[in-house]
Amino acid sequence: MRHCFWLFSILCWQSVHADEYASELDYYQQLPTVLSASRMSQPLSEAPNAMTVIDRQMIDASGFRNIADLFKLVPGMYVSYYKGSQPIVSYHGATDQYSRRMQVLIDGRSVYLPPMNTVDWADLPITIDDIERIEVIRGPAAASYGANSTQGVISIVTTDSMDGKSASFVHGNKGINDASIRFGSREKTYDYRMSIAYTADNGYDNLTANPNGITGPSLLNNSYDSNQARMMNYRGNYHPDGANSYDLQFGFNHDTQGVGFSDKNPAPYQPTSTNGDPIHNLISHSGFVQGGWRHLLDNGSELDLRYYHIQENQSEAFPVYLGGVFFPGPVFQALQTGRDQFEFQHILSFEANRLSYGGNIQRNEINGQSILPPLSLAYTPSFTTRDYQAYVEDEWRISQRLLLNAGGMYEKDRMGRKRLSPRVAFNYHVTPENTLRAGISVAYRTPSLVETNLPGVQPGAMFVPSAVPDTPGLMPEKMISREIGYIGQFVDWNSTLDLRLYSDSLGNGIFYDKPAAGMRNGFTADYRGIEAALKTRPTENIDLIANFSHMDARSNGPDLLAAGYGGFRAVYPPGFSGTNDILTASIPKNSASLLYSQRLAHMVSWSAAYYFQGSMQPFDRNYIDFQPTQHRIDLRIAKAYRFEGGTSGDIALIVQNLLQQDAYTEYIASNLFNRRMFVKATLNW
Repeated sequence: MRHCFWLFSILCWQSVHADEYASELDYYQQLPTVLSASRMSQPLSEAPNAMTVIDRQMIDASGFRNIADLFKLVPGMYVSYYKGSQPIVSYHGATDQYSRRMQVLIDGRSVYLPPMNTVDWADLPITIDDIERIEVIRGPAAASYGANSTQGVISIVTTDSMDGKSASFVHGNKGINDASIRFGSREKTYDYRMSIAYTADNGYDNLTANPNGITGPSLLNNSYDSNQARMMNYRGNYHPDGANSYDLQFGFNHDTQGVGFSDKNPAPYQPTSTNGDPIHNLISHSGFVQGGWRHLLDNGSELDLRYYHIQENQSEAFPVYLGGVFFPGPVFQALQTGRDQFEFQHILSFEANRLSYGGNIQRNEINGQSILPPLSLAYTPSFTTRDYQAYVEDEWRISQRLLLNAGGMYEKDRMGRKRLSPRVAFNYHVTPENTLRAGISVAYRTPSLVETNLPGVQPGAMFVPSAVPDTPGLMPEKMISREIGYIGQFVDWNSTLDLRLYSDSLGNGIFYDKPAAGMRNGFTADYRGIEAALKTRPTENIDLIANFSHMDARSNGPDLLAAGYGGFRAVYPPGFSGTNDILTASIPKNSASLLYSQRLAHMVSWSAAYYFQGSMQPFDRNYIDFQPTQHRIDLRIAKAYRFEGGTSGDIALIVQNLLQQDAYTEYIASNLFNRRMFVKATLNW
């Protein structure tokens, strides 16, 4: 009753001051507009989730050349690497190297692929220069994007057009050699942009000793993790009138990744391990085609239709040493994954209400092949799965100050299970510059094919799932998230502050039961913490972005360990101590980033970034891979040029891990990130 009284008082006060507030809100609303949170265009202060927007200026100032690294600029985001070409990107820590709970979209197209239900960042047919902006939903977003959005959503938006041509070249140590050309045109009824690119690097250094000074289990020799990619992508838009827009995109990528470990080579190299993952190449071919139609209606409503097809083919061949037996081979594995999805969306606009509803049908086809010639064993599983989703999102402006975002996703997954993922959020504008947000949501994660069908043959880097389910009764994971947020605009200081308090609870978590050699439900976890993001422009030529995250995590891992389920004890190297809970140990308690950029005279600019991550013990690694506290400083210095005839260009020097006193390791101890230096030159005409 007390809460009802306060709500009634607020609504009465709002009605008295509604007109005055509306004019002030129009004046002060300077926050960026986001599209992905509720599938409708909204100011950031009216989105139902906490969000981070990475714009083109931030991308340039960061100096990054890998897309995955950009998420170091998101509070609470974990970014690391299993190999030089295999990033790990997750929100609120990484439970293992696959981080299956983060949905990733490129222009609305999901690149979250079976059978692992993860993202192959090295095989995406775009470069960092193709990106216009990235919207990151921090927290569950299944109400808008369905299963597998239990941690959040990364929505990458590429540049839709350009006028002219651009060429760039990157060269540096660690074998860094990138080259690209981009060209396009903006016409009265048709715009387009095409990119052709090559990227390459040698990955990490060859290490034979743990750089962290930790002794114990054998260090994996990561001497072969290079990456070479050749790619092309095209995006065109035909807009014959003000009401219709037709979008066409296509692209492909050919990627060669160095995988395996040199201390696991078969004879004649005298292996020190019976694990069958010697150094070899993993070859990937990926491609996509996407088409869409947007129709604007007279009353401000709009209709969207989209279809896309994506394909990824991977293969590897290598000799293998298993169980004391050398197979001259080569063992051959291949995996082909294809997806077709058709979706529609209709947005209706009313005086104080906007409604978005839609649905999609998705078909995935997965074909695997594992061949061991010495045993005349051929293993060729095949799968076809279908998913159906329908959603509705409602934005109800109860008053000028109070906004309600409510909606949910109803879906039927590939396992035939039906469920509803709801979300409710209130956004209250205390003043035009200060907004409070409170919300609760429910999200699910469908088990991956590899979790329900454990690989029948697993000799290398690839995971080809079995045709026969090992755990047919495996249930989806469930996440319940509660959050309170604040967004403040400080106009006099040209600054914005974003705060988020959250409490997330994971139920039905999936884990590997070592004694039973299978997957099962029963893992539970609680995540609680605070995140802060500050953006400020103290002068016209200076930008500062600061992010901080503090998180506490707890699980029932110790209870499962006591009950006889293996793999839940956090084991620390000598000299280190901490909790016995493996989940708590695997998540950095504190992390932060700071990006400062300044524009000087004569078209010179510079930027510096600082990244901090607390110590952690990776979830699925031995204690030799323990990661001590990380500190890293990056520097970028650039000079722009303008020539006669409209030609322009710039040249930039980027140094990553500038000081190097704290050269740190990534997800495994053999991945030492020491100083990297490269130059990027761009010419536009």
